[in-house]
Amino acid sequence: MLLHLPKTIYLLLYVLFVFAIRVHGQQQYYFRRYQVENGLSNNTVFCSAQDQAGFMWFGTRDGLNRFDGYSFKVFRNIADDSTSIGSSYIHSLKANADGSLWVGTRKGLYLYDPITERFHAVTATAGRDVRDIKTDAQHNLWLILGTTLYRYETATQQLHNYPGTGNATSICITTGKDTWISTTTGTIGKYNAHTDSFSFYDLFKHSRPVVSKWIEKIYEAGNNQLLAGTSNQGVKLVEANTGNYEDILTYNEDKTETYVRDFVQYAPNECWIATEAGIYVYNAQSRRFTHLQKQYNDPYSISDNAIYTLCRDKEGGVWAGTYFGGLSYYPKQYTYFEKFFPSHDTHALWGNAVREICEDRYGNLWVGTEDAGLNKLDKQTGRFQHFQPSGEKGSIAYSNIHGLMTSGDELWIGTFERGLDIMNIRTGKVIRHYTGSGEPGAFSSNFIITIRRMRSGRIYIGTGAGLYAYNDTTKGFTAVQGIPHNDFVYALYEDAAGIVWAGTENNGLYSYNPSTHATANFRADAQNKNSLSNNKVNGIYEDRQRRLWIATEGGGLCMFNRHTNTFRRYNSATGMPADFVFSILEDSRQQLWVTTSGGLVCLNPATDSIKVYTKDDGLLSNQFNYNSACQDTAGNIYLGSVKGMIRFNPAGFTRNTFAAPLFITGFQVYNKEIKVNATDTAIRHSILYTDKVTLKYDQSTFSIDFSALSYTSPEKTAYAYFMEGLDKKWTFLQTNRKVYFTELPPGSYIFHAKASVNGSTYTNEIQLAIVIQPPFWLSGYAYLFYIALITAAVYLLVRNYHQRHEEKHKRKMELLAHEKESELYDAKIAFFTNITHEIRTPLTLIKGPVEDMLEENKHMPRLQNSLKLVEKNTNRLIDLTNQLLDFRQTEATGFGLSFTLTDITALLADTYQQFQFMAAQKQLQYTLECPPQPLLAWVDAEAGRKILVNMIGNAVKYADHKAAIRLLPWSETDVLFTIEVSNDGFVIPHAMRDKIFEPFYRIKQTDKQKGTGIGLAITRSLVELHKGQVALKEPADGVNTFILLLPFQQGKQPGV
Repeated sequence: MLLHLPKTIYLLLYVLFVFAIRVHGQQQYYFRRYQVENGLSNNTVFCSAQDQAGFMWFGTRDGLNRFDGYSFKVFRNIADDSTSIGSSYIHSLKANADGSLWVGTRKGLYLYDPITERFHAVTATAGRDVRDIKTDAQHNLWLILGTTLYRYETATQQLHNYPGTGNATSICITTGKDTWISTTTGTIGKYNAHTDSFSFYDLFKHSRPVVSKWIEKIYEAGNNQLLAGTSNQGVKLVEANTGNYEDILTYNEDKTETYVRDFVQYAPNECWIATEAGIYVYNAQSRRFTHLQKQYNDPYSISDNAIYTLCRDKEGGVWAGTYFGGLSYYPKQYTYFEKFFPSHDTHALWGNAVREICEDRYGNLWVGTEDAGLNKLDKQTGRFQHFQPSGEKGSIAYSNIHGLMTSGDELWIGTFERGLDIMNIRTGKVIRHYTGSGEPGAFSSNFIITIRRMRSGRIYIGTGAGLYAYNDTTKGFTAVQGIPHNDFVYALYEDAAGIVWAGTENNGLYSYNPSTHATANFRADAQNKNSLSNNKVNGIYEDRQRRLWIATEGGGLCMFNRHTNTFRRYNSATGMPADFVFSILEDSRQQLWVTTSGGLVCLNPATDSIKVYTKDDGLLSNQFNYNSACQDTAGNIYLGSVKGMIRFNPAGFTRNTFAAPLFITGFQVYNKEIKVNATDTAIRHSILYTDKVTLKYDQSTFSIDFSALSYTSPEKTAYAYFMEGLDKKWTFLQTNRKVYFTELPPGSYIFHAKASVNGSTYTNEIQLAIVIQPPFWLSGYAYLFYIALITAAVYLLVRNYHQRHEEKHKRKMELLAHEKESELYDAKIAFFTNITHEIRTPLTLIKGPVEDMLEENKHMPRLQNSLKLVEKNTNRLIDLTNQLLDFRQTEATGFGLSFTLTDITALLADTYQQFQFMAAQKQLQYTLECPPQPLLAWVDAEAGRKILVNMIGNAVKYADHKAAIRLLPWSETDVLFTIEVSNDGFVIPHAMRDKIFEPFYRIKQTDKQKGTGIGLAITRSLVELHKGQVALKEPADGVNTFILLLPFQQGKQPGV
């Protein structure tokens, strides 16, 4: 038995096995990476699936991801939301034919409804870890919950347990409708529907002993065979009928056991195997493996070696979900560009800027770079040999290579400012070196730009100082006359007629006849559109139809007509990606391959059709380099760029015929995504399956996302849209897939979109009806209301016209009455004034003698009392007349104020003393409260005294038990100072707070006190002249409090 073979036989088998594994085989695999930086919710991807619509789904340890080729939409558990997924830790996925998706989480099984974007829990699995999901022909689910196998009948929602199956790890339902499971004990089981039980086969009975017999995955391989992936013994190929097996992949190259996690069928005879050591590509026909691993210096390798899931999409691309590296995607290879770029591998290309490429007689490829010297590619092994200047004899002169040409066993090497080297190809040693000196037989420049060997054997060299021909007899160089010696020669070519064509930097294109030495010059002419498009010529090429093509710097591509000496132009206006063109080659199908600074162009001269390839198609860079194009004898084309070199064979290109479905994937109102059944939107289904969106009038600014579900090169997908009801023609988008609409008027619209995948015709048009409701004031009901409102308004206008006419007449009568009242008021004031003047003079004449008599008759008490009574009433009458005159003055012409810096504290104390006797007579509690420091303010002293006299006098006069005057504290930042004057007695009602400041107004309850009713009116007038305020505060505790506010500063005081 195999178990008893000697160790030497095991070693021999291992060596044979390793030999069967082709590490980095002939075909290179280039992956595209998607990680958290690209929107993936977590870099640990456990499972993957593609739904019926074409969206890719990925389950991670932190969320379920839906991918449309551009962006990820993440579904996570939302607390207190029963329609969200129950756990963000996703272990398994299974897409259904109706578009729904089964999602296995750590906390149970969920069914995702794509119409409503809701998750429905399968309650029978609540709290269970769903490790695998498969669907049988009866639409029942086979589940592994934890390590136990279950069958879930979707019709009855019943869960059946299979405890005798051991610790199950995976499920496989074959195309023959057989159900298989794998276990942790080294067996696989086949389900018998008649007995409702499993028959098991041991897959370790003929293998070497291992610590663990864990079988991670079982997968249908076709031809009635199964693949079983184990944790310690790699891959086993199993005959489904007999259970016999064969170990086909056991060890990795480092002699460690291969841990297998998943399989996917890539092609009829090709299966991809996900392991902890990368991906193995198994060719069943040759029984060989290609091992793909993460290369730290290769951005196109898989992102992580721990591969947990593999999924082949409808286009034929493969998605690899990793444990640490997110997703690695291997797209369908319609256009295969093999890449050569610098890395730490000693056998890789050295240098980024590839300048020159040529093939020698032995089939080797020589690659000159501008930054790392010379490379030699062995096309059989794919390995590079490197040549750099070392200063030793036989080494190249410089690492900046600008010209390469083979002649027999010699390689001619041009350098930047270091002259010309001639190397022996077989020895790899430089045998001759030429430098420019300007002497006869030497060239005048050490800048060797391009080298060309003609059919006659003559070698021409383009330099920084014109064109030179090599003389094989003298081993010297002769300048070609007729071509400027002070210009750079960038391009050389010999046409079928033996004419040498030279492209210069500043003087356009030259033709040179070696037989006659005749030259002709073709230059750019801004006035002639049929001339050369630009005088900087980078490349020249003659195709099989004898058409001469010219690559220019800034003028695009030109085709030269020798019969008319005219040029036809191909530039960015005609479909070229850039007008900066480097090189031209023709393939076996007579298509031209043109390198530019904006990508690679395939031009069909017969139809003038142009197809552009960019980095999205697999190029290393969109910018190529000068003189960096070569086609080998096998038809492979090599092109150099600023980031390395590519190799491809156009014959191997295939057309992408995949019809990518187009979906509207997003709808945002004011940059906020609308949600299903949200209160502020009128959509009840996912935007993917919505045919009509209704918006409010204030939601008329919105944007729409759309995606064609093609993952091969989504950046190459072009879109077009048309908003029916707004646009008159289609708008074509090259790089964008989002369109914005701003403040659309209310109305009905239909949004149309279509896509062109990888240059194909525009197909798969989709539509979305959009209704923008008018504001409520422009709705139908609003117009009915407006009609009713207008009718009512007309009625009211007519009625109001009559009312206004009557009111106008009434106002005229009121105006007349007011004028009479004013006249009466003025007459009253005039009368009082005249009477006052008449009274004031006699009173003054009386006051003097009375004062004299009081002085002279001090010894007569009885007479003194009579005279004092006369004096008191005389003074009262004089005060009254003075008040009347002051009031008249303020009413008529205004009181003239003279502001002085006044001690308000002293003025207040003096006025307080003036009424102390009266307060004592009434036995009042009469108080004055002032801060200790004096208050200085700009006031009119006389007017200020009048204000205080009126306010304090009224307080004392109408008080019953107490009267108080208070100067409130102030600060340096205050603008106003405040004086409060309060008393008890009759509480002035709220309705009278303003009336008491009107002239001649008196309160009936205070009529017993003598007064004129003009004191407060005078006070308010004087206060307002001071730009202050006086008012009655709301009564509190039966006390009336008048508050006086006056400014510290006045606009007219001196010095201000």
